[in-house]
Amino acid sequence: MILGFRLGDLNMNTFMTTKERNVLYACLGIGLVGVIGGLLYSERFWAVFLQNSFYFVTLALGGAVFVAVNHVSNSGWSSVLRRVPEAMMSYIPIGAASIMLLFFGRNAIYEWTDKIYTHHGHELVFKNAYLSEGFFFTRMFVFLAIWIVLIFLMKRESFRQDKNGHLVHTNKGKTYAAIFLVVFGITFTFAVFDWIMSIEPMFFSTIYAFYHIAGVLLSGTAAITVLIILLRRRGYLQEVGDRQMHALGKLVFGFATFWAYIWVCQYLLIYYANIPEETIHYVRRTSGSWSNIFFLSLFLNWIIPFLMLIQRRVKSNENWMLAACGIVLIGHWVDLYVLIFPTFFESPMIGLVDITLPIGFVALFLLTFVKNLTVNRLIPSKDPYLAESMWQEKYSELGKAN
Repeated sequence: MILGFRLGDLNMNTFMTTKERNVLYACLGIGLVGVIGGLLYSERFWAVFLQNSFYFVTLALGGAVFVAVNHVSNSGWSSVLRRVPEAMMSYIPIGAASIMLLFFGRNAIYEWTDKIYTHHGHELVFKNAYLSEGFFFTRMFVFLAIWIVLIFLMKRESFRQDKNGHLVHTNKGKTYAAIFLVVFGITFTFAVFDWIMSIEPMFFSTIYAFYHIAGVLLSGTAAITVLIILLRRRGYLQEVGDRQMHALGKLVFGFATFWAYIWVCQYLLIYYANIPEETIHYVRRTSGSWSNIFFLSLFLNWIIPFLMLIQRRVKSNENWMLAACGIVLIGHWVDLYVLIFPTFFESPMIGLVDITLPIGFVALFLLTFVKNLTVNRLIPSKDPYLAESMWQEKYSELGKAN
């Protein structure tokens, strides 16, 4: 049983074969070739780099938010699977490094780097100061550093608890989780304003951050579900049963609907307000061939997973959940594509850099995930809520037998 594994029993070979690991290293090499080729030959490179860097940072943040919410809510059902989102959120330092590299492509992505904004002949002092390069990248560094520190503290208490089982580590973990949720809400709001919304510096939306937070919740939960299913199919995490899978299915279903609610709210508010600075965002994305991708995002992130998961029984079906969550993860990538690329290009297209960079980022994320999955027991054996989590599954099995 995985529950009985000692720390020394776990290594990368535990979860993947040498061939699979070599494939991921090869994919990493493809991504590196894409970076070099993109820098030399593609005007799309920095937009693609922003999209994929931000995409995988949001997956890692989704894992962190999942852990933090379950901590502060005294949730017991998720204890048995907590190592998966903890391994996901360990990608944050690498993701932070990739985001910081946008400094070298700032002139290709952010038009405000060489502009002074005025209104009726008067300089917009606050806007120009806020969008100054020094202040922008200082904020970026501070946001990323705060996330790294708080995630480290949450993981540290989780691992210390597994060594001695003291309840003090649970209480400290809850404290750090509560701090993280508050700080995340504030810093992530400004982060998406900076990193994504400012590529159109005259556009603004008061619910833009809520839209991205919905994306983090949805894609993060979908990624957790996919990784758990893949691990279970390799014989691990057998302690995760129908009760947990059904709960994850409900979360994906609920977050997909929440994302759609924010999507519709933002669209309708901007549509009937009809303010030029706001409508230009949607004019670009609903004109020409961009409109197909624009509405494809809605189908992938909400309509399809909503219809797939609306029945109760399918939420405990691994094949069905794997398909639904896979569609959601593709949908999140498409959503970021729609948010970023229409600003720079008149029509959608896929070049070599659009293929090679995601391959490299996927490999980097998975290698980081598997490596961090080996640093402790796969099941938090001394978690005070583990008995409740395991009991729920036994109770579920007993109900089926009756």
